[in-house]
Amino acid sequence: MELNEIKEVTITGIDHYGRGIGKIDGCVIFIPNTLVDEKVKVKITTVKKDYLEGEVIDFLNISEKRITPKCPYFYECGGCDLMHMDYQEQLLFKETKVKEIMQKFAGIDNNLVKEIISSDDLFNYRNKIAFQVKKGKIGFCKKKSYDLVDIDNCLISDEKMNKILKLIKEKIGLYGIEQVIIRSCKNTDDLMIILDINRPIDEEKIIKTLSDIASSIIKKIRNKYTVIVGNDYIIEKLGDLSFIISPSSFFQVNTKQTVKLYNKVLEYAKLTGKEKVLDLYCGTGTIGLYLSRYCKEVLGVEINKDAIKDAFKNKELNNIKNIDFKCGDVSNIIDSINFKPDIIVVDPPRSGLDQYTINQLIKINPEKIIYVSCDPITLARDLNLLKEHYEIKEITPVDMFVNTYHVENVVLLTRL
Repeated sequence: MELNEIKEVTITGIDHYGRGIGKIDGCVIFIPNTLVDEKVKVKITTVKKDYLEGEVIDFLNISEKRITPKCPYFYECGGCDLMHMDYQEQLLFKETKVKEIMQKFAGIDNNLVKEIISSDDLFNYRNKIAFQVKKGKIGFCKKKSYDLVDIDNCLISDEKMNKILKLIKEKIGLYGIEQVIIRSCKNTDDLMIILDINRPIDEEKIIKTLSDIASSIIKKIRNKYTVIVGNDYIIEKLGDLSFIISPSSFFQVNTKQTVKLYNKVLEYAKLTGKEKVLDLYCGTGTIGLYLSRYCKEVLGVEINKDAIKDAFKNKELNNIKNIDFKCGDVSNIIDSINFKPDIIVVDPPRSGLDQYTINQLIKINPEKIIYVSCDPITLARDLNLLKEHYEIKEITPVDMFVNTYHVENVVLLTRL
């Protein structure tokens, strides 16, 4: 098989990245933006020892389940993967993906994977976006490329973000700007704009143009943040709790789904008011604070110093007394924590848990572990190690990232 060769392929499956799977002369080929049973004419774009990659030139047979993407940039932009699937197909794809990964990498029965929690909003759900700027363009990188797709409107971003994009393009310009990061609150009126710059910019023009729509405008130079307008934070609400979001803070990108996610954690915890909860990789303390009102005591652990500062501010903001926070690398300090939990909640980065931390979880031996994960592969790897000591009771996928292949999961494990 050679690069740029043209072939006809029938799609027989979908891989975990949402790409169609077919075969050419017995060799597997992955083709984005295709659906099962479609027959396509493709150009081969990648030739590897064990597989090929291709792009569609023409559709010879189109699936009844295909929809026309609402976004005009979909076939170029690398931001979304599944906008050609109707939403029920997206949910089925994600639920099936989780089941297949759990079965393959952890031997977990499909019945333990529950129905995915769907999103109310299919568009305009993202509360954070990072527009890249390069060579007079502002937008997102093309699929598998550093080249930019110049965009005027992102359909999965909060509508206020698109207004800001338009104002920047039409009234401010892109001179000196490398990146525009926007964080928008769904349940308050707060909105933050961070301008990552490499040379002086016209701050007066920025204030005049953007201060009516943004409560906070910040410039970033070599990772140092300086406030131009407002505060160095915004405040969002989840349920009846308020949370400070700083420029570099982690906060789930789908605000409505975050409430559903945390409610599932709360459901799994089944708190009676007597429990001690250890919240590992706690970030700014959102999960721990959410649970604190229903248990005896919470301790959160997080490596990021700025996140821990925000966690203490969030504790004070919500007038919650029964929670404390400790700054440090979980794997370095978990064995020195003087705290005997009944429940441990873990929400690690995409890389999952390291072996030492897993060993320490087993040694601490809490009654329950609740694992929140944004990567089913590393989740399955870790569950495979934990299942010798803990029964995997239930896995619930949560659709936090509509129109993309990503899927969040919450897992309940109980001590054997």
